[in-house]
Amino acid sequence: MKKFLWGILLFILFFQNPLIFAQKTTSKTTAKTTSKATTKTASKTTAPAEQAEEPAIEPNWQLVVGGAPVGNPIITEYGFAVPLEGRTMAAVSESGKLMWFAGLPGTRISPHSSPGTGDFLITISGGNSVSLINPSGLTLWSSKAPAEVISTPIQGRDGRIYVQCPQEVACFGINGVLKWSTPAGESNGIPLIELEDGSILHIQKKTLQGCSTALRYSPFGIILEEITFSGRITSAMATKYGALLLFADGAVGCVSSTKNETYDHWVLPAGTISGTAAARIYLDEYQSVCAIITPSGGATTVTYLNPKDGTISLTATAPIDMNKIAFGTFDKSSLVLCDTSMAAAIGLDGTILWTSNLPGTLNWSHIVYLPQGYLAMLEQGSWVISAYRVTQHIGSTSQTKKNNRSLTFPVYVQEAAQRGNIPQDTSTLYGPAMTASYREEMRYELEEGNYNDKEGQWLAFVNLETSRLFSKYTVQTRNSPEPSFFDENFSYYEEIVNMMSSFQSGCFNKELARIIRTENDPVVLAIALQGAAKIAYDPTFELLESIESLLKKPSLIANPRISTLMCDVAYEICRFMGKPALFTKGRYILSYLLNQNLQSTTKIYATATMRKIITLEM
Repeated sequence: MKKFLWGILLFILFFQNPLIFAQKTTSKTTAKTTSKATTKTASKTTAPAEQAEEPAIEPNWQLVVGGAPVGNPIITEYGFAVPLEGRTMAAVSESGKLMWFAGLPGTRISPHSSPGTGDFLITISGGNSVSLINPSGLTLWSSKAPAEVISTPIQGRDGRIYVQCPQEVACFGINGVLKWSTPAGESNGIPLIELEDGSILHIQKKTLQGCSTALRYSPFGIILEEITFSGRITSAMATKYGALLLFADGAVGCVSSTKNETYDHWVLPAGTISGTAAARIYLDEYQSVCAIITPSGGATTVTYLNPKDGTISLTATAPIDMNKIAFGTFDKSSLVLCDTSMAAAIGLDGTILWTSNLPGTLNWSHIVYLPQGYLAMLEQGSWVISAYRVTQHIGSTSQTKKNNRSLTFPVYVQEAAQRGNIPQDTSTLYGPAMTASYREEMRYELEEGNYNDKEGQWLAFVNLETSRLFSKYTVQTRNSPEPSFFDENFSYYEEIVNMMSSFQSGCFNKELARIIRTENDPVVLAIALQGAAKIAYDPTFELLESIESLLKKPSLIANPRISTLMCDVAYEICRFMGKPALFTKGRYILSYLLNQNLQSTTKIYATATMRKIITLEM
């Protein structure tokens, strides 16, 4: 009875006081409720959603963090994160609140930190320690790369993480296992780029007759081709249409790979945009507008183009010294640029929406513009961050980002199936596609890592068996009076579902969610729930949604085994995905199980799960 009363009290605290989930941190923050000045405008026209202000003399807020910055801040949905001396990462909200600290392994932190999907952070410390931090500041894992990481990592479409080392490229699973590493020529300094078919472009220092070369890798570490370009690449950026490339001779192009080989998606000849050898590229978050900025005396030329087809919409001049450029980003409907003394916003129609002088007395090392209208300046060698209001946004034009990337790699899995002579017959009347020894090898190596290009064939086999498994629900009941192989060999069914959750990625999230939604056999359902808890990576919350759908099946959640596994899945996904998962689905699932007329064991377990989440201090 005491335990039950403790659970009720915990439930009240959990839902009536959500601040209990915020990490308890203190900071010296001073927030101004009003701003004394407005920005100067270089045009008589201002955007209707903005109100001009004069240059701020005093900061609107200041924050003291636990170290000096050692790398560029990373923009997030909540504000920004910044690597600090002392091997820590700090997250700062748009209003100047210190949200969390995360400690990192190694003797030093690298400037090569990067954003992952959905406010995850991928950090490098100690030269070759790769860490994944969730949106709530929890370091999920740290793993060693084969050698020093020399550029910002990138996250692939199914969660896998690619890093660039001096003589190789490596790939980690979403849970930190090193999947593969493969040789690569010395990099020219441009980070890896994921192309639209999921392959990876590594631009090399090596040139042929003055032209850049690159290696293109499959997601499974196979070198697909070596590419020689028509000029020397000076800058590159990934878009959903391919890799946008700038060349030293002034040419601009987009290289695509949807045909499983690289080809020119579009090209702007040399001279179309001048000065691209010293250019920088900026892309809006919806990838509908690209800005190429080039020097123009003491100012900057801004060229807006459509990354889909290379169409130039306009060219404008910004009062920013390109030779002293410090920061650039897109803000809703404008490009914001900063040099060492001034910031300006250039609208998509070329209008200068606002300009602002930067504080001349501040000795800053990094600067970042926040979409709420602040310039946050990080002082050199100091723990102080100062934010100045440069424009006042009225309302919000924010949209929901759409992830157009498929979680799977159908082209490469199909090729792997062909190379391995994997059968494609999905009839459930046949026996297993994989021998027992092959399955044992797969299970072992998936856990240990370093399996290199074997992953493609394993995915092909599991894809085949998953298709056969689903036909068990549809074909067998309608057309075949005989039980399928899966009906008669439950242990094999269990093996396949376990394999679906062992690839350190979100490739089979959709399939596991389908089983959870449709399966009514508690024994089979339990296996799928265990698989979902093992994956934990749920960027679209389809696994949590499938768990939520079980709440409409009273007979299943009345089973203590099923209800406790539902708690486990909710905990593991919330732990991995952070607050977004907790407040979107996880909290509701746990509260429902606690409040329904279920067995006391379920209520006690749901209470204990809540306590575990509170302990995470997210």
